Amino acid sequence: MRKLLIIISCITLLATTLTGCGTYDKTEKKIPDSPPSQKVEVSPVPEEPSEPEIPEIDLEIIRPNELGKVMVLMYHEVGQKEDTWARTADNFRKDMETLYAMNYRPVNLNDFLDGNINIPAGTTPFILTFDDGTAGQFRFIEEEGSMTIDPNCAVGILLAMSEKYSDFKPAGTFYIFYPLPFRQKNHIEEKLKLLVDWGFEIGNHTYGHENLGKVSPAEAIRSLARHVNATNAILQGYQVNTLALPYGARPKDDSYLIKGEWETIKYENRAILLVGANPALSPFDTRFDPFRLPRVRADETELSRWLDYFEKNPDQRYVSDGDPDIITVPEHNSNNINQSALDGKTLRTY
Repeated sequence: MRKLLIIISCITLLATTLTGCGTYDKTEKKIPDSPPSQKVEVSPVPEEPSEPEIPEIDLEIIRPNELGKVMVLMYHEVGQKEDTWARTADNFRKDMETLYAMNYRPVNLNDFLDGNINIPAGTTPFILTFDDGTAGQFRFIEEEGSMTIDPNCAVGILLAMSEKYSDFKPAGTFYIFYPLPFRQKNHIEEKLKLLVDWGFEIGNHTYGHENLGKVSPAEAIRSLARHVNATNAILQGYQVNTLALPYGARPKDDSYLIKGEWETIKYENRAILLVGANPALSPFDTRFDPFRLPRVRADETELSRWLDYFEKNPDQRYVSDGDPDIITVPEHNSNNINQSALDGKTLRTY
């Protein structure tokens, strides 16, 4: 290549001389070596973020029905005895294992109200609620000189379930009252903060477990506001926005249960929960009423009855399509869809 370049250069100079446009120097010109090639680093052009792939599902096999009913389960005491309002720790653990084995997955109440039900395709949401803030719901015990979570309290069992199963997320709303939620006075603040950090919710059960069907509206407003104030003193800025009625009691004129104000303390509830009755309608159903939300009493009789009911009537059960942004319902149910509840979600029928 070097010799070829010299020959080309000489021919060029000769041609220039012949045309009278320059002089020809017979001295051999040395052509400098080409500089070594240098590697230029080129930053890659960032790719546009791709849309997450939505797994394809066989609608005829999974049969999703996001207009189906959902169980809002109501627990009170979890401990050593079994009766209408109490569940032994072993039975509570059995309940969670049974629900998981039957393709139920826990979701928080506020996610349910928002229609943000993000669970695997073919599974059914259920909502855990715990009234009264009893000792067996969340208890610390001393072990080797330090305090640890009792593995036989409800929280301990739920955290163990979430470690065992990746799609069993910590979820549930604790409807506590004051001044001593969970019955360990030295750990109130620690427990509430831990619950929220883990993903659980805190709900209003009045300040002192007042019967809202018997106290005056002014007393009720004061109690609901005091609860919010006490909770915010520990969890600054936390939104206490759902109410479980103590004793299931409700006044006839109940507008102040939804929102009110006492001594500059405001509250506003987006759902009011009843005492045990039956499963709730889907939040996408035109008949859904969050201010009269029924619950299933989670004892041996009622929980078993409703699990059996949904096994025999699968068309009545909420079944997820696996995508919280797509609401899938059988064609014959589409007339019951509340279009405003979709809030930008895509409706799919089959």
